Amino acid sequence: MTLAHPRFISTADVVVKQVSESSVPSGGGLSALLGVNSTSKEDATYLTEYILSNDIVKRLDNKFKFREAYHVDGSDPLNEIDPDASQEDLLEYFKSRVHINLDEQSYVLSVSTEAFDSAYAFELNKAILSESEQFVNRISQEVARDQLVFAETQLDESQDRLNDAKEQLLNYQNENEIYDPQANAQIVNQLIGSLQAQLSSLRTEERQLLSYLNPDAPQVVSLRSQIKAVEEQINQEQTKLTSPNTTKLNRQAVQFETIKADVEFATELYKLSLSSLEKARLEAFKKMKNLIVISTPYEAEESSYPRHIYIIWTSLALLLMLYGFVRLVMAVVRDHRS
Repeated sequence: MTLAHPRFISTADVVVKQVSESSVPSGGGLSALLGVNSTSKEDATYLTEYILSNDIVKRLDNKFKFREAYHVDGSDPLNEIDPDASQEDLLEYFKSRVHINLDEQSYVLSVSTEAFDSAYAFELNKAILSESEQFVNRISQEVARDQLVFAETQLDESQDRLNDAKEQLLNYQNENEIYDPQANAQIVNQLIGSLQAQLSSLRTEERQLLSYLNPDAPQVVSLRSQIKAVEEQINQEQTKLTSPNTTKLNRQAVQFETIKADVEFATELYKLSLSSLEKARLEAFKKMKNLIVISTPYEAEESSYPRHIYIIWTSLALLLMLYGFVRLVMAVVRDHRS
């Protein structure tokens, strides 16, 4: 007991919060008071693993010089560390001086640091909380960034596809000097229908004239000339619609419909990607996490270890038990001799 150096403890309570869209959660307790969603057990477990990891030991060792700070004079080998300890031994020693307790209901982490100097334990606790906050922020930001990068990539690809489809449509219109083959085809069809109606009317009129005039009559000859002109115009208009020529409206209409469908599909895909990006931004914001310090660390005024009263009473109890055992053995020996 006289060899044990006084050890001081500094404690802080923290919880990992997740940003939520709602200002007041439906649940009660600590989460309702903080205005955040209840943190998951995984968050608390990951943070515990990080605090007790080799990464944080290496980060803090440059500032706190653990091998020097936890070696006083070598008179307390149970609680001091060897100045030449390896990194693995330092990590195990660090775990014995930093204690993490998790409340299974609220997932509040209690972080306690133990040192031979109260100010050292206090500063170490603050440094661990600072590193923990950076860890939580870094992890949540990386997750959010990955989601946003994927959504932005999808948006860029869909925008490029839409631009290509629009450019293809414009090139087709410019090369063929036509805005909409389908509209032109409808106009031609309407014209053909009108001409056919006119042709039917002329033929009816021709039959009426032939009922009382000779075929060589000037009126009949003139009317037949009109009929022939209308028939030729109908043939010309029909040729515009259908023929083996690649410039005909029926082929152009099919090609145009295919290109137009590509533009419409690319437009819908772009709208979907834009909506997905907005949703990803919202989800990324909602999944952002922060470290809330519920109880800040403090500098202890009295040492917590060694517990002198406990050691004294425990030693006394053990001595009394040993004394009783020895007396019992001696009594048994005397009985056997008698």
